[in-house]
Amino acid sequence: MATRLETFLKSRGIKPAHLARESGYSRQHLLRIRMGRMEPTRRCIAAIVAACRRLSREPVRAADLFELDEED
Repeated sequence: MATRLETFLKSRGIKPAHLARESGYSRQHLLRIRMGRMEPTRRCIAAIVAACRRLSREPVRAADLFELDEED
């Protein structure tokens, strides 16, 4: 099953290399997040959201890209 981030990128034709450049994270690091093999830090989520906003020119929210759990 594709992650929200992967679905978002594919639906908008955003290339992983462009996301890496805009977010400041390596393609390999982002691949692990896109495939659901790694949980991103808050700082990483913020960088990915900002990069997706710039690349898609849409008002992207973190919840659009990630399954966010409420902290108890």
